[in-house]
Amino acid sequence: MGLEDEIQRVEDKLEETPVNKATEKERGRLKARIAELKEEKQQKQKGTGETSGYAVKKQGDATVALVGFPSVGKSTLLNQLTNADSDTGAYEFTTLDVEPGMMKHRGANIQILDVPGLIGGAAEGRGGGTQVLSVVRNADLVLVMLDPEEMRYDKITGELYDAGIRVNMSPPDMKVEKKGRGGINISTTVDLDIEEDTIKQLMQQKGYTNAEVVIREELDLDRFIDGLMRNRKYVPGITAVNKMDLLSDPEREEYKEKYDLLISAEEGKNLDELRDMIFESIGLIRIYMKEKGEEPDREDPLILREGDTVENALEVLPGDMKDRFKKAKVTGESSKFPEQKVGMDHELMDEDILELNLRHV
Repeated sequence: MGLEDEIQRVEDKLEETPVNKATEKERGRLKARIAELKEEKQQKQKGTGETSGYAVKKQGDATVALVGFPSVGKSTLLNQLTNADSDTGAYEFTTLDVEPGMMKHRGANIQILDVPGLIGGAAEGRGGGTQVLSVVRNADLVLVMLDPEEMRYDKITGELYDAGIRVNMSPPDMKVEKKGRGGINISTTVDLDIEEDTIKQLMQQKGYTNAEVVIREELDLDRFIDGLMRNRKYVPGITAVNKMDLLSDPEREEYKEKYDLLISAEEGKNLDELRDMIFESIGLIRIYMKEKGEEPDREDPLILREGDTVENALEVLPGDMKDRFKKAKVTGESSKFPEQKVGMDHELMDEDILELNLRHV
């Protein structure tokens, strides 16, 4: 029996198993087995090159995967946002390969990849879905594009979820540490709906005999299994509804509540708002470098990520600045006062002005 047949067999078994406390251990076992089989399938596909058909070199400060079903206007949006010249047309499967483009915004170079339109069963490899999803896994942001004539948000996110891609989710707040002996010990800081025996069974199924498990969030079986798997990718996401011109007033109000932004790729409406949203959702920040006695360079900022420190800036800057670092002065949101003297561990914020004091060699 092949992997796909085995996955289908276990999924059918899970479907037949009722949801209640008495069946929790069995459902947990089946879910964990499905996750293991899908991870095994993914590893085999990597080994045979099945996921390499759309390999694209990551460039710029960040990469965005533009995802949607065929004919939603992705190519048109790519052309509007970037310097790309992707073929466009009002029919399905215009984009047959990954189309890259570079969006320049707030001093950042953000690579946008228009991936071939998803179809149902993409996570299982239909329509080249495996290769498409491998590109999405490597992105810093997923931009889901919807068409008001065919709103299939749940289907798209379902395909991503089945491929182990968790959009707008954080990793489970849990820690698993292998031990040499003592069995499996579980400690929690919250009340759990999962039985302790179920957790121990899932741990053993995953190969843990002796381990310390610390759980700090209320999680269900799926979240706990996610915490044990190695192939989960957690990535921020934006959902944009295209062709806003076709929407009635009630539809506009409804979609504004449910989704991040309404746009018209064809007419160029709300694209500045989308650019801002992309920049902020990735968590990019601009750092203006300053030489002593001169004005800061606001035309060509250093692009970092939220939470980055002066040390991270030194690692990005050319040459041996980190080795020569003495101290820094920071002016901006992260400083208590202008030109505050800081060390390497100082956390920077958007539009900070950074002046470095380096040892001469």
